[in-house]
Amino acid sequence: MWPGVSVSGTGGVVAAADIAAFSQKHGMPLPGALAELYREAGVGTFGGFLHFEAPDEMCTHRELIEDLIDEDDEEELAPTADVIVFARTDNRDMCGWHAADLAAGEDRVVRLDGFDEEPLAGSTRRFLDGLPGTDYFGFGVLAPTYRRHDWRA
Repeated sequence: MWPGVSVSGTGGVVAAADIAAFSQKHGMPLPGALAELYREAGVGTFGGFLHFEAPDEMCTHRELIEDLIDEDDEEELAPTADVIVFARTDNRDMCGWHAADLAAGEDRVVRLDGFDEEPLAGSTRRFLDGLPGTDYFGFGVLAPTYRRHDWRA
């Protein structure tokens, strides 16, 4: 999967039905690189810092914070409202894709910090391949470990 990245832990099993649930919910397929990671290693945590969401539980930025926003926040939220979040960090950053990009067959990965957006990688494959050696979050390179967790428990 990732050269030099160790995979450990139990649980985290992702079935084809779980991946299909993403497609049904969002009307587009889960990007292939993330589907491959889930099939091979399951849902888990990279470097103990970046926590991947279960495919059937991924939702948009708007859905994640809808209970916290009011009319005054709509203008600020608009540029990131449709970002489908697939991972979150311990410092509350979120990684995701714009739904419009996915619908167009693109899977550009962006980072959300509050309402601010920063591009991380041109595709999910590039993002995942870069994780073992790239400081995406400003804390240094993460430990090259992926630990499965039982997200159904």
